[in-house]
Order: sequence, then C-alpha cells, then structure tokens
Amino acid sequence: MRFNLEKELNPEQCKAASTLHGPLLVIAGAGSGKTRMLTFRIAHMLEKGIDEHAILALTFTNKAAKEMGQRVRALTGMPLKKLTTTTFHSFGMGVLKQYIQHLGFKNNFTVYDTNDRKALMKEVIQNLDYVVESFDLFELSSLFSDIKTKRKVFGPNASEKIRNLYYEYEKHLKAYNAVDFDDLIMKPLELFDKHPEILDELRARYSHILVDEFQDTSLSQYRMVELLAQESRNLCVVGDDDQSIYSWRGANYENLVMFERDFPERMEVKLERNYRSTGNILEAANRLIVNNQMRKDKKLWTDSGKGSSIRLIHPAHDEDEAATIADEILMIHKKEDRPFSDFGVLVRTNSLIAILETKFTERGIPTQVTGGQSFFDRKEIRDIVSYLKVIANQDDDINLLRIINTPRRGIGRTTLEKMRKVADDHTCSLFSALTLMSISTDGQVKEAMKRTLKRFADLIEEYHYQLFNTNTQRNMILRTLVQEIGYKQHIESEHPDNEAFAAYKMKGVNMLCDMLARWERNPENRNASIFDYLNRISLAGKENPEEEDAGKIALMTIHASKGLEFDTVYLAGVEDQYIPHARAIEENPASLDEERRLFYVAITRARRALIISSCEKRKRGFELVTSIPSRFLEEIPKELFDEVDPNKQLSSDEVSDKLRLLKERLAARNN
Repeated sequence: MRFNLEKELNPEQCKAASTLHGPLLVIAGAGSGKTRMLTFRIAHMLEKGIDEHAILALTFTNKAAKEMGQRVRALTGMPLKKLTTTTFHSFGMGVLKQYIQHLGFKNNFTVYDTNDRKALMKEVIQNLDYVVESFDLFELSSLFSDIKTKRKVFGPNASEKIRNLYYEYEKHLKAYNAVDFDDLIMKPLELFDKHPEILDELRARYSHILVDEFQDTSLSQYRMVELLAQESRNLCVVGDDDQSIYSWRGANYENLVMFERDFPERMEVKLERNYRSTGNILEAANRLIVNNQMRKDKKLWTDSGKGSSIRLIHPAHDEDEAATIADEILMIHKKEDRPFSDFGVLVRTNSLIAILETKFTERGIPTQVTGGQSFFDRKEIRDIVSYLKVIANQDDDINLLRIINTPRRGIGRTTLEKMRKVADDHTCSLFSALTLMSISTDGQVKEAMKRTLKRFADLIEEYHYQLFNTNTQRNMILRTLVQEIGYKQHIESEHPDNEAFAAYKMKGVNMLCDMLARWERNPENRNASIFDYLNRISLAGKENPEEEDAGKIALMTIHASKGLEFDTVYLAGVEDQYIPHARAIEENPASLDEERRLFYVAITRARRALIISSCEKRKRGFELVTSIPSRFLEEIPKELFDEVDPNKQLSSDEVSDKLRLLKERLAARNN
C-alpha cells in the first residue's frame, strides 16, 4: 500500500494530507475536495505505521462517517475493523457504554430523543402538580439543553418552578437509567473531570484525532477533542467558517479562534480550489460572503470556466413559483433525458415546502422531502413496538421503562427507584423485580401499588403466552393489545384539543398492525418468529436509503442540504421575510451574518446551473402580500445574473387568460 500524494492531490491538499503530526488547521472551502483529502490523510497515516486503533475521525452525520470509513477501506483495500470513523454523539455513546457505571448508571442505559424528552418533562410537570398547559415544552426543552450544555445558567431571578423542573427532570432520567442527547457529550466530559484515569485511557488509545466540519462543533464538543488531544497534540480540524449555520443548536464557529489559542504551534492550510461549481456560481458566492467581517480570508476559484449565468426569476406569486419550477424541471427532464436526482430545490423554511411538493405531485414528479420523521421513529409506533419487545423478551429493561407508565398507571419515580434497587439486590431484570414487588409482604410497597404492578405483570405474561403458545394471528394479538391498554384513549388525552392529530397517530398504529399482517401472509415468513419481525423493523429504512431516492427530486431546507450537491439548484422564496429570516433578525440582529452564510451554502450546492426565484407576491395567511427580493441579491454583481423581466414574464394564470381571450375572439370572428 503506497500512495503518491503529489500525484493524487493538489498542492494544498497534499500538504494537509502529508502533515501527520502536530496540530493542523485546514480551512476547506465549499467543494474543495476535503473528504478526498481526509481519506488520503488517513490512508497515509496507516502507510506510515500509525495503528488503525489509534485513529479517531469525528464528523456530524452518520452518513458522512460511514462514507469516510468506506472510502478509506476502498482506497487501502484493508478491512480496518478497528478504525473509528464516527459522529461526536456516537463516540460519546461508546464512552458511556464502557464507563457510565462510574456515574451511577447501568451500562444498558437508553437514550431519550426529543419526543421522549418532552414526554418526560410532561410527566415531571404533572408529578410536581404544575399545570402542563402553562409551559411551552419546546422552549422548556431548549432551555434545559442550554443549561445542561452550559450555554446558559440559572440566574438569581430564575423561576423556582423552572429550577425544580430541571432538577426533577435530571433525577427522573437517572431513575429511568436514561440519558438525553446532550448527555452523550456532557456525561463523557463529566467522566473526564471526575475520573481522569478514564481520560488517560482514551488519550493512550487515540493518538491521532481528526475532526471534519469543525465549524459546526459546539463548545462542549470542542472541549472533548481538546482534552483528548492535549498531550499528543495530534489534532487535525477541517472546517469552513463561511459554512457555519448551526448556532441555534450550539455550534460555535469561534472554535477556530479557540483552536488557534490552544494550539499556537499549529500549521494552517487553505483549500480554495473548487471542484464542484462553475466560475459564475463561485463568483456570486465570493462576492456575497465577503460582506461578513468576522471570517477567515479566502476566495474559491475554479479552472473549469465561467459556465452559464445565474437565472433570477420573478413569478407572480407562490403558486406560480411552484408551477414554474415544476414545469421547467419536467421539461428539462424530458428534453435532455436528465434524471430527477440532478435537481435540488432548496428553501429557507419548512413552510415553503408544501406548495412545491403539491405541484410536483400533481405533475407526477417523484420527490424526496428530506428531514421528515421516519415512520418507525414516531412516538406512537415506538410505544407499540416497545410493548411487543417486552412481551417477547421480558428482560428488556430499556423498552420496559418506555411502556411501564404508557398509558399512565401511576408508577412514579419512587416506585421505579425501589424497582431498580430490588433488581440490583437480586441481580435480576426490572420485570422480575416488579413481579417480586407485586407479591412482597415486607410492607415496603403499598397495596394499591402492588395491585397496579400485578396487573401490568399479568398483562405482559398473558400476551407472551398468546404470542408463543397459540395459533392466533400475531397481528390480531397486537390489535387486541392496543385496545386493552387503552392506547386510543391515551393518545386522545395527550392531545385533547386536536382530534385530527390524535386520529393521525392512531392511523399510524393501525398501519403498524397492517404491516405485521402482510408480513405474516408472506409465505417466506411461515416459520419465522416475532423476533424475526422485530429485527426486521429495527433495520427498516437503514439499508440503502440513498438508492431508494436516486430517481427523485430533492426538496429540502437549506440547512438539510449542507454537504450535498446537485447539477441544477433552484432556490425558492429568496425574499427578505425568508432569507434573511425576519424572526431570526428580530431576535438577534447579529444573526444577519449567519443568514448570509446560509445563503452562501445554498449557492454553493449548485454544480452547473443556479436558478433563484423571488416572487412579486406571496400568500401569508389568506391574503397575497407584496414581497421584497432578498437584500442579499444586491450584494451579488448584476452582471452575473440573467434576470427575467417580470413585466415580460407571464404567470401560468395569465397564459390561461390570454388563451381564453384568444379563443373567445376566434369564436366571435367565426360568428
């Protein structure tokens, strides 16, 4: 395995890939081949004798981490089973799986997602006899995240109620042997602080650390890698401050400055040659982003030519905008025989997606809307699947904790703490512990609670018997279970003012039962067990999602488009209310720079063609309101645009009207 880096990479990429020791800062502009550089850098490390076990490569999405690992393995031809290419949160989870017992948790902890977190907050609010409706759970969740990650602190005038809620929330997490998403970063840091020997172990293992998309790291994530690399000093960070667009979730592009402070001996390399876009697209991006003052100086360039001008269109209104984009894509698809996957349609906010998706659907254009929730990630589906898992395997503590109080049975934190102690004392599962508690005679458990626990244990035992010892169709058993636990009533009580939403959730539960029925009818599954089905749905949607979407238009927010590229990009809704977003600017005038970075990211997704749409009017509520083109368009030289004059551009309605008038005139002439 030998690589000629000078032949494979450009001079700047080569310099970055061949610098293996000491701190390295790589400023990598959009489309500058940073993934290729990182791949060769890791391969070069292995070639120079650095053990794969000692390399830790961190990035921000599972897809990016998987792709990096695959590319290194393809390049080297080695299996590299001990090479760690992962996300920050997956790395944190791995640390916790190994060491969380030092913080008083069991190693088979569960991770609470956003829905679980809000459900727990609601439970804590009820346990403290507060009124659930008096709290905004979204804002409360954001505040708890800020407090936990130290972006905010409780001030002297902070509400006592909010303090109580936060501390009870933390106690409940521990009682449920659960952590939330923030804990995957913060608890490893707590371990490093309280048990420096653990930090020493990890430092000894990972001698070379790489961080991709460094501008998206939070202060806590930076602290994690800074601690790990403090002694070896072999930390390579790759990022672009011009693409820092995630401040709302804690990302801090000023980490570049902190890296320079903490590693003054660093080497710095800039990757400015762009391999993605045409010259005109890059010139527009460069002229836009230079208006941000706090940034690393860089200028993207290409030797692939200027390409076509950027088209700027002014549809009459949002319906016309969606129809124009849909019709144009359909025409290009047919005329040039180009796949729909060549096209990306990007918007600033989710609210602009629906009308575009509708027009695409009307025209039969296959569309992939990115960012939607997976069916199997929906709370109601996870609830019912958790019931199936516990019925099949009563020792499944993680799923037991999810369902034991869903629907509510009055089994609170105190009972759960007792249950966990019984489980620890008897070295048994939580289900065995609650069964022991339901028949205990030591007076530790009240009679009413013993009856509650026994009813729950009997429910699980009865359905276990039905699943494994009767010939009843399993989908019918599941339907009966849903009815017996009163799940429909539970959903309705959770959403008392929204019958339609409750009905939507129950429709999903019925779909799950129907899916199980179809699986049972498949002759290939005649001898399969319920475990086979549960394993199958655990993998649902995770095999090759990219292949499934290969023939579809990508319709997404600009945030979701980060890291992607398309031959042709349509930017819809490029108006001042949307980009820059009015609410973002209102809440913090300093966010104008981030809005500009967001527009920069959108522009640099395009390879060959960029079409920007700014409507004359847009529907807000039930009325059409005059729109103002985004102020960012004024920062791009006019000569880069091929602007369609709105006075000469006819909307689809106007075309229809003109055709109707022409027909009327012809009819009158014939008469």
